[in-house]
Amino acid sequence: MRADAARNRRRIVVAARELFAERGLDVTLDDVAAHAGVGVGTVYRRFANRDELVEAVFVDHIREVTERIESDIADVGPWDALALLLNAVGEFVADDRGLATLLTSVDHSAPVLEEAKQAVSRLVEGVYGRAREAGVIRDELVETDFFGIVCMISAISEATESVAPGAWRRYMELLLDGIRADGPRVPLAVPALTAEQIQELDSRKHVRH
Repeated sequence: MRADAARNRRRIVVAARELFAERGLDVTLDDVAAHAGVGVGTVYRRFANRDELVEAVFVDHIREVTERIESDIADVGPWDALALLLNAVGEFVADDRGLATLLTSVDHSAPVLEEAKQAVSRLVEGVYGRAREAGVIRDELVETDFFGIVCMISAISEATESVAPGAWRRYMELLLDGIRADGPRVPLAVPALTAEQIQELDSRKHVRH
């Protein structure tokens, strides 16, 4: 892609991200073009429809989250890396409701998402693997539990942010305390979600929207 085309594409994605965060997904490509300061034809040359633009914005979110977390955990121990990972995801979801909207609206089977999702998976696997090997998390905790943790934090953030901004952090602290290896624990009565179940949930979300 030529440099000017790449710059225009970036302007379009940034503009769409701002509009999605402010107004939800109920915006048109014309709206995005106006906000980006480019012609409508420029937007349509880069993105055939709104779904393609939504996917591009979601990929941009994923890369930003991944890069920030990788930088934050570079020089910390296994437990601190896990806590930083979960808190960073919580911050992104809580501070930018556009991300939460995209998370439940994008087609998670879209090929354009695969590379970004694999990068996230590798990050989670690495942090989880270090924590497990160091013995700082409960034996019952598995990688797919992180999906549930993120969903819980997203839900409590959405429910409380208008009246108690940042309240999600209290529940993150409770969750972190619950997954530590040390201290007395109540046995987990329900098994963790499987990867197949999470994939099915993602598919249902896309169908609803």
